[in-house]
Amino acid sequence: MKKSILIVSLFLSILSDSLAQTSPFEKLGKEIQAEQLKNDVDVWMDWLHATHPDLSYTVKDIDHFYEEVERIKSGITAPMTVLEFWREISSLNSQLSDGHLIVGHITGGVVKDYLSKGGVFFPFEVVFDKGDLVIESKLAGEPTEFAGYTITRINNLPITDILNELTPRINGDSEKHRQVLLQRKFALLHMLFYGESKLYEVELRKGGDVKMIKANGISALPKFYHSATFDQVFSFEILDEKNAVVTVNEFGWENSKDYYDFMDSVFTTLTQRKIDHLIIDVRENGGGDDEYWMNGILKYIADQPYRWGSSYKKKILGRFRDPGEVIGTVIEGEIDTLIQPAPKLDNRFLGDVSVLVGPYTYSSAILFANTVQDYGFGRLVGEPTGGKSGQTGAIQFSSMPHSGLPMIAPRFYLVRPSGSSPLDPVKPDLMMEYDRLDSKKMLESILRK
Repeated sequence: MKKSILIVSLFLSILSDSLAQTSPFEKLGKEIQAEQLKNDVDVWMDWLHATHPDLSYTVKDIDHFYEEVERIKSGITAPMTVLEFWREISSLNSQLSDGHLIVGHITGGVVKDYLSKGGVFFPFEVVFDKGDLVIESKLAGEPTEFAGYTITRINNLPITDILNELTPRINGDSEKHRQVLLQRKFALLHMLFYGESKLYEVELRKGGDVKMIKANGISALPKFYHSATFDQVFSFEILDEKNAVVTVNEFGWENSKDYYDFMDSVFTTLTQRKIDHLIIDVRENGGGDDEYWMNGILKYIADQPYRWGSSYKKKILGRFRDPGEVIGTVIEGEIDTLIQPAPKLDNRFLGDVSVLVGPYTYSSAILFANTVQDYGFGRLVGEPTGGKSGQTGAIQFSSMPHSGLPMIAPRFYLVRPSGSSPLDPVKPDLMMEYDRLDSKKMLESILRK
């Protein structure tokens, strides 16, 4: 069984009829015959069952899910554009309840194409804070005087109505997980659902201060689509004579040597400076490859043999079949391979470890958190993860034959090393809320004096 779990940060949207007539996304505006779209639904369901090991693992009400699939299929009685079909089929994503299980997605290439044709977006980056949608910055990250204001209405629509339309159509393990995925593409999803707007009227609230502002749509690439530099993904800071923090926002990098060299230098510095307490921040880590945390972090802190999971269930696919396995069958088993601590290292870290987690911590980052907590390699601090502790993985990709909508599904799921509560989030040892607009403030509260 492969140890790597790939993360896909992919998001769905609902698309308005007016947008279908004016959309720069030509492929999404293509009209498809009713029988072809019904065939797309059948192809998706057949592929899903041929790929996924057990839909009932994440789908809370499997009977209702099948009823909804049939309702959507039977409701296709006339030709529809891909946008219109997407509007229907995307409503199933929240029922799938898995960030790795998706029907349809919007790629960065589509977004860039839209901007190249003069398109504009809602002008603010946003974050969810205690359930409210709060302005973080201008789109693409420039400062704004409205940072910290809660959005209450957009173009005269209550924000609750807007979120009720968008959030259920996002992939994600839970409502909390879908929120943190939605906030990263809010500007895009708002445009796709409600159409392009050159001018936005936005009602804001901050304490007792309520104001109405008008803001032009912005032709800028949202932060989520920017290509991050190494220093934006990985960073290290000595906080004081006893404490240091390393931030790892992804378990992966194009040149893996850069990452491993960086992590080795981190632990060398910790040893040379005689740091007592290392904080590892994975609050913004959506996953990647397990090898990165095994060989880049646990190599330096693990003091006993460990495994990255306990039991598993996997679907046997042709290209992953081992000798003796039958394609299409589902196998359940136990992971009996233990990873041994690295031989004596001059830069092995012997101090205390705190791992910061939050709602966006996902996929391979959840497996990392599970392992740290279950083996006592450190303590988890922060807020519960939006994702389940029992993660799916080995993601497969395909597309519907007529609409071309993407289909994504995992072929296995993995229970945490302790074997406990796979459908629950990972719960920190020390619960601590943090400021979504200034996440570094949390560090001050957990420093070891």
